[in-house]
Amino acid sequence: MKIIVADDHHIVRQGLLALIQKAQIGTIIADTDSGEQAWSLIRLHEPDIAILDITIGDISGLSICRRIQAHELKTRVIFLTEHKDIKVIDHALEAGASGYLLKNDTFATLVDAMQAVYQGKGYISPANKKQLHHYRTNKNEYEITFREKEIIRHIAQGQTNKEIGEALCISAKTVDAHRTRVMKKLGVNKVVQLVRFAIKEGLSL
Repeated sequence: MKIIVADDHHIVRQGLLALIQKAQIGTIIADTDSGEQAWSLIRLHEPDIAILDITIGDISGLSICRRIQAHELKTRVIFLTEHKDIKVIDHALEAGASGYLLKNDTFATLVDAMQAVYQGKGYISPANKKQLHHYRTNKNEYEITFREKEIIRHIAQGQTNKEIGEALCISAKTVDAHRTRVMKKLGVNKVVQLVRFAIKEGLSL
């Protein structure tokens, strides 16, 4: 099993390399902190497995995954990432990923994933498997409504539930209910994560 590892966090990458080498479950051909370099290495070596983060500096792991599919390379992608938004997981699998794990999964889980993917199977983090099935059968429940986008915009501007309620002519309790619901949809549990989503989606202005 030939492996390439790409992650822009040096400590994470080096720790992962050490664990894989110690477990003797494959041969690491190369590692990098750059998305473009990861793609060059994959094209050059065409490893069996590429373990990628979603965010790898200059280009995303999703873009690399799509390129692998477009060039019909044999390399299978396992995403190892902090991104637990179920929509991101769904997009990753649609882009052609064979595996998706979270960085708080155990190394034993990664080994299971690598062995499954090497055998041509798919592997999803146990923590997300049930949620992914629910998402794919009930996608409408995960769509962000216009009202929820309004709430997100005001939260990103630093307003309290009371201030948002006054601006939208609803109660603070209703604002809190919307906040809780949208955070659940996005798979986040901190306001700072919600603010990042707002910036990414252009809702912070």
